[in-house]
Amino acid sequence: MRNKKTAIPGAGLSLSRRRFVQGMAMGGVAASMGLTSRALWANTDQQQKIPTLTGTDFDLTIAEQAVNFTGTPRIATTVNGSLPAPVLRWKEGDTVTLRVKNNLPESSSIHWHGIILPSRMDGVPNISDGFPGIAPGTTHEYRFKLVQSGTYWYHSHSGFQEQTGLYGPIIVDPIEPEPFTYDRDYVVMLSDWTDEDPTVVYAK
Repeated sequence: MRNKKTAIPGAGLSLSRRRFVQGMAMGGVAASMGLTSRALWANTDQQQKIPTLTGTDFDLTIAEQAVNFTGTPRIATTVNGSLPAPVLRWKEGDTVTLRVKNNLPESSSIHWHGIILPSRMDGVPNISDGFPGIAPGTTHEYRFKLVQSGTYWYHSHSGFQEQTGLYGPIIVDPIEPEPFTYDRDYVVMLSDWTDEDPTVVYAK
């Protein structure tokens, strides 16, 4: 089954709340650093709905993309042109296949944080069995069975790519129905953004 794109529930929220939710995901502690809301949202082109990908078969592309969250253009690392990366919504018991293409000028990777899977599929370069990373211009295939349910996340384990945007949420729906009812759910992902080079921030 090919992946199907849907918008995260809540697309009908008011503009101010939608911006708030995305600000939590991409701006995080910006307010504590003295950024005003006017500066933080200087470029409204970045305020897009984060896509949700469902199914068992996925094609993900890692690439650089120009962004402007503070009024100063910068380069981010995105998945399928999205920052944060798309929500991946899976089903417990399914086997998922993910083909990840690296369009960066450097090696990359994706680690499935918290997911129980074979070591060779864990996505940590030179630690996961037989995984050196995804070389520029190449595609790596991950394939594993989902033996759990819950909310997790995925991110790069190469350089500072996570800090420049390569991270996203994972939802694994349980086989058994939930013991409660609801008409929608939301994903809240906390992170922060800085216009500084992450290597400079790390050196501090």
